[in-house]
Amino acid sequence: MKITLNFSDLQDMTMEHAFPDNYHYLGEPIVERTTSLECFGGTGSYREIFFEGVHIAYGDLRLKQQTILNFESDFETVEMHFDLSGNTLTNISGSNRMRYEFNSNHHNIIYVPGIKGNLHFNTMSTQVLEINLSIPLFKKFIADTEIFTNFIQEINQQNPAMLGRHNMPITPAMVSLIRSMLDCKKEGMYKRMYLEAKVVELLLLQLEQFAFHDCNSFCSLKPADMEKMHHARDIIFTRANEVHSLRRLALEIGTNEFTLKKGFKEVFGTTVFGMLSDLKMEEAKRLLSEGEKSISEISEYAGYKNCTHFTTAFKKKYGVTPGKYKVEL
Repeated sequence: MKITLNFSDLQDMTMEHAFPDNYHYLGEPIVERTTSLECFGGTGSYREIFFEGVHIAYGDLRLKQQTILNFESDFETVEMHFDLSGNTLTNISGSNRMRYEFNSNHHNIIYVPGIKGNLHFNTMSTQVLEINLSIPLFKKFIADTEIFTNFIQEINQQNPAMLGRHNMPITPAMVSLIRSMLDCKKEGMYKRMYLEAKVVELLLLQLEQFAFHDCNSFCSLKPADMEKMHHARDIIFTRANEVHSLRRLALEIGTNEFTLKKGFKEVFGTTVFGMLSDLKMEEAKRLLSEGEKSISEISEYAGYKNCTHFTTAFKKKYGVTPGKYKVEL
């Protein structure tokens, strides 16, 4: 199993990236490696984690110019793709041509057989998480699910395919899971077990989002309004503590409160303040896991003046009080 890479402007510099069969190094419960990247004056890193049936890869690339990366692979995979920042465009050539684009904070699930194509980095900074699953492992989870029948058929026919017609927005719960995976300090079999559980949980969130997605509502928005809703979401994710009113947020993205409320719910399946609350609760959960701040400090960060109200909200969302969650870690 290997993939061959070269940059369009540097055809004489070709790299081969090898993968063990089924992503599993025999005799090792889990294997990690990090590759430093330098190209066109840019820098970055590519961090990989391998265990049976799963390959987790986190790429962080900072370029000085837009770049095209040519690739050719000799194996099939199902990829859980999360574009954390930046914009990328992939073209698959040959008889099964396919084209897919990802903007910041979006995800999808992609099937690719052995393919040839190119990847366009359209922004100077790109952060991507890719979780490659073996075909048997992926089918284990969705083989009997009727709504995903077409995707399974494409896999069986070895045609490149995407699970969702649209890329979907990454949710606060997904962000929390991704952070916990990348920050995991466990080792050996314990790390493998931890990451296996998180990969399945992340896959569950993806599948649920696609299964319950209302395509008619999503598609009814004008492209300009869709872009504004995503702008609002980016503001919530990057400046959560500055979002105090719908009116101010609507003004910043160039629309009115009614359009913001209606459009945001249609695109993301939740309200502005529902997403804001979820984001802060996921961050509160992470801070509790770190154990460096008191519950009262975390309560204040989450926007609760009364610690009791925070405890009630936390228990309602996670089924356990903050204090008990902290003790059980």
